[in-house]
Amino acid sequence: MRKKVNLPASDDIEKLADFFDHTDTQELEWEDADVEFKKPELVHISVRLPKEDVLAIKRAARKRGIGYTTYLRMVLREAIAREGKLP
Repeated sequence: MRKKVNLPASDDIEKLADFFDHTDTQELEWEDADVEFKKPELVHISVRLPKEDVLAIKRAARKRGIGYTTYLRMVLREAIAREGKLP
C-alpha cells in the first residue's frame, strides 16, 4: 500500500536531497505527466585526430562509463556553451 508523502516545501537542495535519500520513492503516490523527449538530429562527420588523442578520448569516456562518440559530443557542446553559441 502506498502512503501519502509530501515533498518538502523548500528550494533548499540539501533538504530535498535528504528527503530522497531517506524515502523509498516506490511508496510515493505519483501523478502521470505528459513528457516528450526529443533527440536532436545527428549529422555524420569525419574528423582526423592523432592516434594518441583518440586513445586518450576513449580512456576518458570509459572512465565516465560512456561511449567515446558520446563523450566527444559532450565535450564539444560544453566548449560551444562556454562561447555562448548554443541555441
